[in-house]
Amino acid sequence: MGTPTLTCISTNVALHKLNTFNVKAFATSFIQIDSLQQLKSNYPEIAACSERFVLGGGSNLLFISDYSGLVIYPQLKGIQVIAEDSRQVTLRVAASEVWHEFVCYCLDKGYFGLENLALIPGTVGAAPVQNIGAYGVEVESFITLVECFDLNRGEMVSLSHDDCQFAYRDSLIKRAGQGHYLVTSVEFVLAKNPELVLTYKPLKEYFANQSSVTPQQVFDRVCQIRAEKLPDPKLLANAGSFFKNPLVTEQHYLRLKKSFPELVAYPVVTDAKSEYKVAAGWLIETAGFKGKVVGKVGVHKHQALVLVNYTDDDGSNILALAQTIMQAVKQMFDIELKAEVRVLGQLVEKTKNSGL
Repeated sequence: MGTPTLTCISTNVALHKLNTFNVKAFATSFIQIDSLQQLKSNYPEIAACSERFVLGGGSNLLFISDYSGLVIYPQLKGIQVIAEDSRQVTLRVAASEVWHEFVCYCLDKGYFGLENLALIPGTVGAAPVQNIGAYGVEVESFITLVECFDLNRGEMVSLSHDDCQFAYRDSLIKRAGQGHYLVTSVEFVLAKNPELVLTYKPLKEYFANQSSVTPQQVFDRVCQIRAEKLPDPKLLANAGSFFKNPLVTEQHYLRLKKSFPELVAYPVVTDAKSEYKVAAGWLIETAGFKGKVVGKVGVHKHQALVLVNYTDDDGSNILALAQTIMQAVKQMFDIELKAEVRVLGQLVEKTKNSGL
């Protein structure tokens, strides 16, 4: 008789310490993955679970109830230089590396490009899924390859930059749905000679009178701006920006600008169309929600894009606040906000068509 296969799947595991909203939730099944070999060895048990979710740093999700499926919690670490010359370096970074720590590592080594993305919470593996971006830079600009384990087929998959089909806070991996792909590593190409991006207004104004600017100065300023505007999840539970900045047609923008001259929006070109990206934080603040407290949850007093949890154990109360905000913005501006945060739990079916 052969040796029985050992499984690392646990049951009824508490998740409140693994989500930055700090809400209470339990996973019916849970597995921590420490290596690719472990992932492959336990794949039959993983595949037997029809409902799966890959949990990274827990910074971009909201549990509104217990999770009835399998939570897969990868802990894959390591940074490797795989190519280098005088102009650039290619790094293979394991998915569970902390994003901000990776940005600091690159700056320390003289690998440039990611300094605008400092202090974004989460892991390296989540970066391509969400196509994280801030202060005029999106991570897709530096990604050449994403290695994934296809949890539906039980095999490794290499996705090139084009394969990932990156879009604003979106990618093929995200659109495939939770529990399809588990990112194992990401390859980045970074410059050794700085090519700073200072187009974002706060950076442009801050450095306007300086003849030369270093990546370290950009990094420091970005950290300062984020610290002033965004609460530290360790001190005040939140998941960062809850909503995406919506895109509107030029005609819609002009109508809004006539009614709201102070409207904050930026022109963008998508599919050869002229559109405008409207600041969701401005919409929420103008609708009267900045600093608003409802029970034990609320909207941050310095940044209306951020919903915060003071002492509430129930994530559905955060969801209810988000829905109230969406309804108010729709009524006032005829704009439908969409959540950047993923909502998980038994009420998800009711919210699939509501932008959440």
